[in-house]
Amino acid sequence: MLPEPQETISNYAYFPIFVDEKEYGMSRDALYEKLKQNNIFGRRYFYPLISEFSMYRGLESSAPENLPVAHKMANEVISLPIYPELDKIKIIEIAKLISTKE
Repeated sequence: MLPEPQETISNYAYFPIFVDEKEYGMSRDALYEKLKQNNIFGRRYFYPLISEFSMYRGLESSAPENLPVAHKMANEVISLPIYPELDKIKIIEIAKLISTKE
């Protein structure tokens, strides 16, 4: 987890995690589908990248090789559910689903 800069105060509106397929053993999209099948709805942020929109796709600057970090992050990030009514039981359920790679 990245340290929070001293001059900022988080509103805790998002709970993004990055899923490295090689390290985790499952892709972000596979985890997204697994959670969805269990009625847990995360969000794939930066998906698709703006550079993939038809109006930008043809630009040399939007070529994937020119945006390696953006593509890596877009392919790995998923924002987990976070909201005031999210109770401890549901948090544990989400954690268990993420920790089991079936």
